[in-house]
Amino acid sequence: MIKFFRKIRYDLMEKNKTGKYLKYAIGEIILVVIGILIALQINNWNEHRKFNELLKLYQENIIFELEQDLIHINELDSINKTRKSSIENYIDYYNSEKINSNILKAKGDSTQLQIAMFNTNSYSVQDLMTTGNIKLFPLDKKKAILKFKNSQDKYVFIQSKTLDLLTNKFEDFEKEIDLIFTNGYSNKEHIEVKNWAYDLNSTQFRKRNNYIITFLELYEYQINVLANIRKETIELRNILEKK
Repeated sequence: MIKFFRKIRYDLMEKNKTGKYLKYAIGEIILVVIGILIALQINNWNEHRKFNELLKLYQENIIFELEQDLIHINELDSINKTRKSSIENYIDYYNSEKINSNILKAKGDSTQLQIAMFNTNSYSVQDLMTTGNIKLFPLDKKKAILKFKNSQDKYVFIQSKTLDLLTNKFEDFEKEIDLIFTNGYSNKEHIEVKNWAYDLNSTQFRKRNNYIITFLELYEYQINVLANIRKETIELRNILEKK
């Protein structure tokens, strides 16, 4: 095609047809410009298509991950309520008029002092922050994602501080007991702490109660926080599902 146009140009120049040559040259420039505009438009269409495909992929992945979060939240909520109930059962008996020390110890031993922390499955949200691809989303969805991420970060930070508090409380309690006996490495318990679990007035008993109450407060806090996270997760999912 280029050789064809070049041949026409040379023919017009050789025959000294300047007017026709100028018209031809202008026409050729117009064709080149049109070709460039078409190429740019095609490129824009391709970029827009890639943009929409990436945006759609992010939305689908985040919605799926939020659904997984909701399943995890419901599981944790059930676990925390069960563990909270085990501590409340112990406290109810502790506060009763007549206490049998053996029953009290058994109820204390049955309290479920385990941490079940929430960890989000929304890795795509983190990817948006890292890559800067959050700019793909319209303003309303971008704000909802940022709000969700901010809440998640706050909860993770508070979780770490809670773990520190529990660790400190447990270390304080550990200093007052005989670990070689408590952990089952020996049948001998040091005379100074022997049978502390049956003595409501012992320092060890008081510190274990402090530790147990910290867990009760943790479960109560987690139940409330999980309710808020559930609400925010559903809100973000619903916003992302809007067309």
